[in-house]
Amino acid sequence: MLAHRVWLVSTVSFLLVAVQLSLVGAEENSSFNQCFSDPKTCFKDGNLWHKKSGQVERDRKERDRKAAEEVERNRKAAKLEQQRKAQDEKTAEAARRAEKARKPVFASSGTGFAVSKLGHIVTNRHVIDGCSEINIHDGTDIVRARVVSEDIRNDLALLKGNFEPSTIFPLSRKNPELMQEIYVAGYPFGKEISSLLKITSGIVSSLSGVGNDFSNVQIDAAIQPGNSGGPIFTVYGNVIGVVVSRLSSKVISEIWGVAPENTNFGIKSTILINLLESNNVRLAREHTKIVSKSELGAMIAGATYYLSCWKIRSQIKK
Repeated sequence: MLAHRVWLVSTVSFLLVAVQLSLVGAEENSSFNQCFSDPKTCFKDGNLWHKKSGQVERDRKERDRKAAEEVERNRKAAKLEQQRKAQDEKTAEAARRAEKARKPVFASSGTGFAVSKLGHIVTNRHVIDGCSEINIHDGTDIVRARVVSEDIRNDLALLKGNFEPSTIFPLSRKNPELMQEIYVAGYPFGKEISSLLKITSGIVSSLSGVGNDFSNVQIDAAIQPGNSGGPIFTVYGNVIGVVVSRLSSKVISEIWGVAPENTNFGIKSTILINLLESNNVRLAREHTKIVSKSELGAMIAGATYYLSCWKIRSQIKK
Protein backbone atom coordinates (compact mmCIF):
# COMPACT_ATOMS: atom_id res chain seq x y z
CA MET A 1 0.00 0.00 0.00
CA LEU A 2 2.83 2.36 0.84
CA ALA A 3 4.64 1.47 -2.35
CA HIS A 4 1.54 2.23 -4.33
CA ARG A 5 1.31 5.71 -2.82
CA VAL A 6 4.97 6.41 -3.57
CA TRP A 7 4.46 5.41 -7.20
CA LEU A 8 1.37 7.63 -7.47
CA VAL A 9 3.21 10.66 -6.02
CA SER A 10 6.15 10.12 -8.37
CA THR A 11 3.87 9.89 -11.36
CA VAL A 12 2.00 13.06 -10.46
CA SER A 13 5.28 14.94 -9.90
CA PHE A 14 6.57 13.79 -13.29
CA LEU A 15 3.41 14.96 -14.98
CA LEU A 16 3.58 18.37 -13.26
CA VAL A 17 7.19 18.83 -14.41
CA ALA A 18 6.24 17.88 -18.00
CA VAL A 19 3.37 20.37 -18.01
CA GLN A 20 5.65 23.14 -16.72
CA LEU A 21 8.27 22.38 -19.39
CA SER A 22 5.69 22.42 -22.18
CA LEU A 23 4.33 25.75 -20.97
CA VAL A 24 7.84 27.20 -20.94
CA GLY A 25 8.50 25.87 -24.46
CA ALA A 26 5.24 27.34 -25.73
CA GLU A 27 6.11 30.69 -24.23
CA GLU A 28 9.56 30.59 -25.76
CA ASN A 29 8.19 29.64 -29.17
CA SER A 30 5.61 32.39 -28.98
CA SER A 31 8.28 34.88 -27.98
CA PHE A 32 10.59 33.70 -30.72
CA ASN A 33 7.83 34.03 -33.33
CA GLN A 34 7.21 37.55 -32.12
CA CYS A 35 10.95 38.20 -32.28
CA PHE A 36 11.09 36.86 -35.80
CA SER A 37 8.33 39.19 -36.95
CA ASP A 38 9.58 42.19 -34.95
CA PRO A 39 13.24 41.84 -33.88
CA LYS A 40 13.20 45.11 -31.89
CA THR A 41 10.85 43.59 -29.25
CA CYS A 42 13.38 40.94 -28.20
CA PHE A 43 16.72 42.74 -28.37
CA LYS A 44 18.52 41.08 -25.43
CA ASP A 45 22.30 40.85 -25.41
CA GLY A 46 23.67 37.35 -25.51
CA ASN A 47 20.42 35.37 -25.75
CA LEU A 48 19.15 33.17 -28.60
CA TRP A 49 16.47 35.59 -29.67
CA HIS A 50 18.98 38.33 -30.35
CA LYS A 51 21.13 35.97 -32.38
CA LYS A 52 18.15 34.80 -34.41
CA SER A 53 16.92 38.33 -35.06
CA GLY A 54 20.40 39.47 -36.15
CA GLN A 55 20.61 36.61 -38.64
CA VAL A 56 17.20 37.48 -40.03
CA GLU A 57 18.27 41.09 -40.50
CA ARG A 58 21.46 40.02 -42.25
CA ASP A 59 19.49 37.66 -44.48
CA ARG A 60 17.08 40.44 -45.36
CA LYS A 61 19.90 42.83 -46.22
CA GLU A 62 21.56 40.14 -48.34
CA ARG A 63 18.31 39.53 -50.20
CA ASP A 64 17.92 43.27 -50.74
CA ARG A 65 21.49 43.54 -52.01
CA LYS A 66 21.03 40.66 -54.43
CA ALA A 67 17.71 42.08 -55.61
CA ALA A 68 19.34 45.49 -56.18
CA GLU A 69 22.20 43.84 -58.09
CA GLU A 70 19.70 41.94 -60.22
CA VAL A 71 17.81 45.16 -60.97
CA GLU A 72 21.08 46.88 -61.95
CA ARG A 73 22.12 43.95 -64.16
CA ASN A 74 18.73 44.01 -65.88
CA ARG A 75 18.97 47.78 -66.36
CA LYS A 76 22.43 47.50 -67.91
CA ALA A 77 21.34 44.58 -70.09
CA ALA A 78 18.30 46.54 -71.29
CA LYS A 79 20.49 49.55 -72.06
CA LEU A 80 22.98 47.41 -73.98
CA GLU A 81 20.14 45.79 -75.91
CA GLN A 82 18.73 49.21 -76.74
CA GLN A 83 22.15 50.39 -77.92
CA ARG A 84 22.58 47.23 -80.00
CA LYS A 85 19.20 47.71 -81.67
CA ALA A 86 20.00 51.37 -82.37
CA GLN A 87 23.34 50.37 -83.92
CA ASP A 88 21.68 47.64 -85.97
CA GLU A 89 19.14 50.16 -87.25
CA LYS A 90 21.92 52.60 -88.18
CA THR A 91 23.77 49.82 -90.00
CA ALA A 92 20.61 48.76 -91.81
CA GLU A 93 19.82 52.35 -92.76
CA ALA A 94 23.36 52.84 -94.10
CA ALA A 95 22.99 49.64 -96.13
CA ARG A 96 19.65 50.86 -97.51
CA ARG A 97 21.17 54.20 -98.49
CA ALA A 98 24.12 52.46 -100.14
CA GLU A 99 21.80 50.10 -102.01
CA LYS A 100 19.65 53.03 -103.10
CA ALA A 101 22.74 54.89 -104.30
CA ARG A 102 23.83 51.86 -106.34
CA LYS A 103 20.41 51.27 -107.83
CA PRO A 104 20.05 52.97 -111.25
CA VAL A 105 17.32 55.56 -111.65
CA PHE A 106 15.79 57.00 -114.80
CA ALA A 107 18.04 59.73 -116.20
CA SER A 108 17.02 60.50 -119.79
CA SER A 109 15.44 59.15 -122.93
CA GLY A 110 15.87 59.11 -126.68
CA THR A 111 14.78 57.30 -129.81
CA GLY A 112 16.18 54.32 -131.67
CA PHE A 113 15.19 52.28 -134.72
CA ALA A 114 15.61 48.67 -135.79
CA VAL A 115 17.93 47.76 -138.67
CA SER A 116 17.94 43.97 -138.37
CA LYS A 117 15.65 41.13 -137.32
CA LEU A 118 18.30 40.12 -134.79
CA GLY A 119 17.45 43.06 -132.56
CA HIS A 120 20.06 45.61 -133.72
CA ILE A 121 19.01 49.16 -132.82
CA VAL A 122 20.60 52.40 -134.00
CA THR A 123 20.65 55.60 -131.93
CA ASN A 124 22.95 58.49 -131.04
CA ARG A 125 25.90 57.90 -128.79
CA HIS A 126 24.92 60.85 -126.59
CA VAL A 127 21.60 59.12 -125.88
CA ILE A 128 23.31 56.17 -124.17
CA ASP A 129 26.52 57.82 -122.94
CA GLY A 130 27.19 56.98 -119.28
CA CYS A 131 24.09 54.81 -118.87
CA SER A 132 24.28 51.95 -116.38
CA GLU A 133 21.24 50.39 -118.06
CA ILE A 134 19.64 50.95 -121.45
CA ASN A 135 16.12 49.74 -122.04
CA ILE A 136 14.30 49.28 -125.34
CA HIS A 137 10.58 49.81 -124.88
CA ASP A 138 8.68 47.54 -127.24
CA GLY A 139 5.07 48.35 -126.50
CA THR A 140 4.45 47.07 -122.99
CA ASP A 141 7.62 44.96 -123.05
CA ILE A 142 10.96 46.28 -121.86
CA VAL A 143 14.09 44.73 -123.34
CA ARG A 144 17.54 45.30 -121.85
CA ALA A 145 20.01 46.50 -124.49
CA ARG A 146 23.76 46.12 -124.68
CA VAL A 147 26.12 48.40 -126.56
CA VAL A 148 27.66 46.65 -129.57
CA SER A 149 29.65 49.56 -130.96
CA GLU A 150 30.04 53.33 -130.69
CA ASP A 151 31.17 55.96 -133.19
CA ILE A 152 32.22 58.86 -130.99
CA ARG A 153 33.15 61.18 -133.83
CA ASN A 154 29.84 60.84 -135.65
CA ASP A 155 27.71 60.43 -132.50
CA LEU A 156 26.34 57.01 -133.42
CA ALA A 157 25.73 53.90 -131.34
CA LEU A 158 24.73 50.35 -132.24
CA LEU A 159 22.73 48.47 -129.63
CA LYS A 160 21.35 44.95 -129.49
CA GLY A 161 18.40 43.56 -127.59
CA ASN A 162 17.26 39.99 -127.15
CA PHE A 163 14.09 40.34 -129.21
CA GLU A 164 12.86 40.28 -132.82
CA PRO A 165 11.49 43.58 -134.16
CA SER A 166 8.24 43.28 -136.05
CA THR A 167 9.62 45.46 -138.88
CA ILE A 168 12.98 47.00 -139.75
CA PHE A 169 14.14 50.04 -141.67
CA PRO A 170 16.17 49.67 -144.87
CA LEU A 171 18.98 52.22 -145.26
CA SER A 172 19.51 54.37 -148.34
CA ARG A 173 22.92 54.09 -149.95
CA LYS A 174 22.31 57.26 -151.91
CA ASN A 175 23.14 60.75 -150.77
CA PRO A 176 20.17 62.93 -149.82
CA GLU A 177 18.89 65.47 -152.33
CA LEU A 178 17.92 69.10 -151.80
CA MET A 179 14.17 69.55 -151.39
CA GLN A 180 13.77 65.82 -150.86
CA GLU A 181 10.61 65.13 -148.87
CA ILE A 182 11.37 63.48 -145.53
CA TYR A 183 9.75 62.37 -142.29
CA VAL A 184 11.09 62.11 -138.76
CA ALA A 185 9.86 59.58 -136.18
CA GLY A 186 10.57 59.71 -132.49
CA TYR A 187 9.59 60.41 -128.93
CA PRO A 188 10.03 64.17 -128.36
CA PHE A 189 10.06 65.08 -124.65
CA GLY A 190 10.14 61.38 -123.85
CA LYS A 191 6.77 60.29 -122.54
CA GLU A 192 5.98 63.55 -120.78
CA ILE A 193 3.40 64.59 -123.37
CA SER A 194 2.29 61.10 -124.35
CA SER A 195 3.80 57.65 -124.73
CA LEU A 196 2.89 57.35 -128.42
CA LEU A 197 5.22 57.76 -131.38
CA LYS A 198 5.23 61.18 -133.07
CA ILE A 199 5.88 61.98 -136.71
CA THR A 200 6.92 65.30 -138.24
CA SER A 201 7.63 66.08 -141.88
CA GLY A 202 9.74 68.46 -143.92
CA ILE A 203 12.43 68.61 -146.55
CA VAL A 204 16.17 68.33 -146.88
CA SER A 205 17.20 71.99 -146.63
CA SER A 206 20.98 71.57 -146.90
CA LEU A 207 23.42 68.81 -147.79
CA SER A 208 25.83 69.69 -144.98
CA GLY A 209 25.77 70.48 -141.33
CA VAL A 210 27.30 73.21 -139.17
CA GLY A 211 30.74 74.31 -140.43
CA ASN A 212 30.25 72.45 -143.74
CA ASP A 213 30.17 69.08 -142.03
CA PHE A 214 29.32 66.82 -144.99
CA SER A 215 28.64 63.84 -142.75
CA ASN A 216 25.47 65.69 -141.74
CA VAL A 217 22.34 66.78 -143.53
CA GLN A 218 20.12 69.73 -142.59
CA ILE A 219 16.35 69.31 -142.38
CA ASP A 220 13.44 71.57 -141.46
CA ALA A 221 11.22 68.88 -139.92
CA ALA A 222 10.56 69.76 -136.30
CA ILE A 223 12.59 67.91 -133.68
CA GLN A 224 12.74 68.25 -129.90
CA PRO A 225 14.74 66.73 -127.05
CA GLY A 226 13.88 63.04 -127.14
CA ASN A 227 13.99 62.85 -130.94
CA SER A 228 17.72 62.16 -130.85
CA GLY A 229 18.59 58.85 -132.51
CA GLY A 230 15.36 58.68 -134.46
CA PRO A 231 15.14 57.86 -138.19
CA ILE A 232 14.90 60.40 -141.00
CA PHE A 233 13.23 58.55 -143.87
CA THR A 234 11.63 59.10 -147.24
CA VAL A 235 8.31 58.16 -148.84
CA TYR A 236 10.01 54.94 -149.91
CA GLY A 237 10.52 54.02 -146.29
CA ASN A 238 14.31 54.18 -146.66
CA VAL A 239 16.34 55.87 -143.92
CA ILE A 240 18.53 58.71 -145.20
CA GLY A 241 19.76 59.91 -141.80
CA VAL A 242 19.70 59.76 -138.03
CA VAL A 243 18.41 62.75 -136.02
CA VAL A 244 21.31 64.22 -134.04
CA SER A 245 20.87 67.88 -133.09
CA ARG A 246 19.39 71.30 -133.68
CA LEU A 247 20.79 74.80 -133.44
CA SER A 248 20.74 76.21 -129.94
CA SER A 249 18.20 79.01 -129.70
CA LYS A 250 20.13 80.59 -126.82
CA VAL A 251 23.50 80.61 -128.60
CA ILE A 252 22.14 81.87 -131.92
CA SER A 253 20.06 84.53 -130.18
CA GLU A 254 23.14 85.83 -128.37
CA ILE A 255 25.19 85.93 -131.58
CA TRP A 256 22.62 87.01 -134.16
CA GLY A 257 19.86 88.45 -132.06
CA VAL A 258 17.22 86.10 -133.53
CA ALA A 259 15.98 82.63 -132.66
CA PRO A 260 16.68 79.92 -135.27
CA GLU A 261 13.68 78.19 -136.78
CA ASN A 262 13.58 74.65 -138.14
CA THR A 263 17.36 74.35 -138.36
CA ASN A 264 17.93 70.73 -137.47
CA PHE A 265 20.51 68.10 -138.38
CA GLY A 266 20.91 64.42 -139.01
CA ILE A 267 23.81 62.02 -139.68
CA LYS A 268 23.73 60.71 -143.23
CA SER A 269 22.82 57.05 -143.74
CA THR A 270 26.02 56.46 -145.71
CA ILE A 271 28.00 57.19 -142.54
CA LEU A 272 25.75 54.85 -140.56
CA ILE A 273 26.17 52.02 -143.08
CA ASN A 274 29.93 52.03 -142.48
CA LEU A 275 29.35 51.44 -138.75
CA LEU A 276 26.83 48.65 -139.33
CA GLU A 277 28.82 46.78 -141.96
CA SER A 278 31.92 47.00 -139.77
CA ASN A 279 29.91 45.11 -137.14
CA ASN A 280 28.57 42.52 -139.61
CA VAL A 281 24.98 43.68 -139.41
CA ARG A 282 23.00 42.26 -142.31
CA LEU A 283 20.94 45.10 -143.75
CA ALA A 284 17.57 45.00 -145.45
CA ARG A 285 17.31 45.89 -149.13
CA GLU A 286 16.24 49.39 -150.07
CA HIS A 287 12.68 49.89 -151.15
CA THR A 288 12.41 50.92 -154.78
CA LYS A 289 8.74 51.87 -154.75
CA ILE A 290 6.83 54.50 -152.83
CA VAL A 291 5.14 52.97 -149.81
CA SER A 292 1.52 53.84 -149.06
CA LYS A 293 0.90 56.04 -146.03
CA SER A 294 -0.84 53.22 -144.16
CA GLU A 295 2.00 50.76 -144.85
CA LEU A 296 4.58 53.40 -144.02
CA GLY A 297 2.82 54.17 -140.73
CA ALA A 298 2.77 50.48 -139.77
CA MET A 299 6.44 50.07 -140.64
CA ILE A 300 7.47 53.12 -138.64
CA ALA A 301 5.45 52.06 -135.59
CA GLY A 302 6.98 48.58 -135.64
CA ALA A 303 10.59 49.69 -136.09
CA THR A 304 10.93 52.84 -133.95
CA TYR A 305 11.55 52.54 -130.19
CA TYR A 306 11.56 54.62 -127.09
CA LEU A 307 14.91 54.22 -125.30
CA SER A 308 15.40 54.92 -121.60
CA CYS A 309 18.76 55.57 -119.98
CA TRP A 310 19.28 54.63 -116.32
CA LYS A 311 22.15 55.88 -114.20
CA ILE A 312 23.23 55.68 -110.56
CA ARG A 313 22.62 58.88 -108.63
CA SER A 314 26.28 59.88 -108.45
CA GLN A 315 26.48 59.77 -112.25
CA ILE A 316 23.45 62.03 -112.60
CA LYS A 317 24.95 64.60 -110.19
CA LYS A 318 28.07 64.73 -112.33
